Formats: sequence, structure tokens, C-alpha cells
Amino acid sequence: MTDQPQHETALDSDQQQVGALYAKALLQTAGQSVDNVLEELESVVRECLDVFPALEQALASPRLSPEHKEGMLDRIFSGRVDRALLNFMKVLCRRGRIDCLRAIQVTASELRQEQLGRMKVIVTSSQPLSDQQRSMVAEQLNRSFGKESVLTERIDPSLLGGIVVRIGDKVLDGSVQGKLEAIRRSVTSSVQQSIRNNYESLLTT
Repeated sequence: MTDQPQHETALDSDQQQVGALYAKALLQTAGQSVDNVLEELESVVRECLDVFPALEQALASPRLSPEHKEGMLDRIFSGRVDRALLNFMKVLCRRGRIDCLRAIQVTASELRQEQLGRMKVIVTSSQPLSDQQRSMVAEQLNRSFGKESVLTERIDPSLLGGIVVRIGDKVLDGSVQGKLEAIRRSVTSSVQQSIRNNYESLLTT
């Protein structure tokens, strides 16, 4: 199982702490729809906040009232995301924590993977992995750790053809990293429209 490369955004310690608290609440609130809600939340971050930074700034702005922000969320997401997710984002607005949405998404995703017995793995390579290389990495990790690997890929040209595999705060070495050496060598080769329609009006008070 593989995630697409993620948008890199620094999260401060306060956002991370708040993110952990609200992420647990979101998992409980979502109930049976938790996987769908988390997929939609990831889309909100990647396809809306990443693409329209002014929207994220407006939602985090203290100059706009919580009511105005909730109205923005309704106009953008009503009927397009799960009602539980929309209501959750409104609660964040009312509590002045909508700026922690990214941290909540990251933590909620990690907690869900733990619930499912999956292992989050960050694979950094000098070039994008091919499908074959990606499968080889995942299969080797699955065998070594007895868990399904969820890969997040990052690119670092300074690696000069190598790969670095990180699980949590540990970089793999020893036997597991040795088994990945053949893969390492092989790496040397190879809701937006809604926002656009309402963009100007959404940012006015």
C-alpha cells in the first residue's frame, strides 16, 4: 500500500499537541465512516489548502468570525464531503483550532494505520520509484516486520541513486537495509472547482 508524496509543511509543537487531541476525537466521531472521512480530510488538505493557500489563511484569520468561517465551509464543502467531517471542521472554527487541520489530518491518519496493524514507512530516494521498485520495497518490509507497509515517498537528489527507509524515528540499517541493497542499486535508473467558482466571495466579510 502506497501513499502519494506528501506536501511538506512544518507543524509547530502546539499544533501537533492539539492535532493529537482532535485526531482521536475525529476517529471516534466518524464511526463506521472513518476511512471515508480520513480520505476526504486528506483531499481537503491536499486539493484545497495546498492549492488555495489564501483559503487556509482566511480560515485561520482572527479577523473573520467563526460564523463567517462556518459559512465558507458550508459553501465549499456542503454535499461534497461527509457530514461528520463538515461538522468537525465547524467545531474547529468555533474553538479557534481550524489552523490545526493539517496536524489533525497527519495524526488521524497515523492512528488509523496503527488501528489496522499497518506500518507507516517513509522512503526517500534520489528519483521517483518505479512500480516494480515500490513493490519490492513494500514486500521486503512486510516480510521483515510482519505488518502491511504504507509507503510515503520523498525525493532527495543528494542521495545519488540510493534510498533511505525510515520507520517512525528510526532509519533502517543492518539486515533489513542489507536486503534492500538490490533495490537501492536499481533506483539509480529511473473540491477545487467549487473554490474557484466562489473564490473572491469566500474571502470577503
